[in-house]
Amino acid sequence: MSIYHSLKRFFTNRIIHLQKRFNKFNLTMNSIKHTKELCRKVNAPKLKPHQIKAAKAYYKARGYVLKNTYWHRYNTAINGVFCEDYLPLDIFRPIICPKFNQKRHWPALLDKNITYNLFREFEQPKRVVQNINGFYYINGKIVSESLAVQACAIENKSFVIKPSLESGGGKMVELFTVKNYISSVNDLSILELFKMYKKDFIVQEKVEQSTFLKSLNSSSLNTLRIVSYLKEDGVHLLSTALRIGKNGSTTDNFSTGSGIFWGIDEFGVFKPKGYSRKKQFIGKTESDVMLAGQSFPNYDAVVKMVNEMHLKIPYFKIVSWDIGLNKNDKPIFIEYNTYNQGIDIQIANGPLFGDFADEILAIGLNQ
Repeated sequence: MSIYHSLKRFFTNRIIHLQKRFNKFNLTMNSIKHTKELCRKVNAPKLKPHQIKAAKAYYKARGYVLKNTYWHRYNTAINGVFCEDYLPLDIFRPIICPKFNQKRHWPALLDKNITYNLFREFEQPKRVVQNINGFYYINGKIVSESLAVQACAIENKSFVIKPSLESGGGKMVELFTVKNYISSVNDLSILELFKMYKKDFIVQEKVEQSTFLKSLNSSSLNTLRIVSYLKEDGVHLLSTALRIGKNGSTTDNFSTGSGIFWGIDEFGVFKPKGYSRKKQFIGKTESDVMLAGQSFPNYDAVVKMVNEMHLKIPYFKIVSWDIGLNKNDKPIFIEYNTYNQGIDIQIANGPLFGDFADEILAIGLNQ
């Protein structure tokens, strides 16, 4: 029996080890493929030989083999600034994220239906209907499908429907209104709209955002993307930028090419330029607003909110938060990202880890 258990333990550990290696390989290849595609979309010119040499030397000095410089190339093509310490996606996702963020708690704790309990003391968009594993909920109680439909049959009101699991990049996020039980999404009835999402989705009231954010683009919910790092001594903000949607777009997402990133410094002041994937750097928004040098409204309250929220999810040490401002300029939590978080924010603010780079990269190599 002892031989059996020894063999079982040996082969189980071996399988787990191979599975981890396969997952890492898969994440690496997918990240490289994604970054190459980004380079193609922006027609990124090749880096100069001395730039490639500098980037590889930087990572070699920290124990990493930089097998490609696609991410450096992509960032430099858009903002015109080469930095040897840009963090590549194929190091961040397969190496850093698994080390700092516990996968066994992902994506369960990112479920948009769960965040109402997880962050109950913080303002969030008002929930109208939730679908959790096929069950309809209103105000935390299971209801019938017909009551769920009835809750959305309010005319002259705007709603947002989206998957509660994995809606990154604005995937399947729809803004809609209703008239005679027919939604503005392809003239689908409310019930047909629900069926399109099958299960695990949420319907929220559209956020009435602050006058300031609305002036930048009224068609989208414009949010701050804040990357925070949790350590023993507390929460540290690594990078902050405002994401602004393009005219006519309902999302503020930069990664899909439909948004603008505008960096914000540690004091909440806008940096000199913003960036879009198509027009590269810009001096003002499409609504003709000059942001450079302005202070983001109520920035201290936003920072306080992120600091307090991150302490509630210590399973994830590096988190990307999306925070808006309501009509009273109070911060409102939209969502947060852990495993599949994008790192395009480096285009607006430079290398992601800043002063924590050596520390984080060193931890990433620990077995």
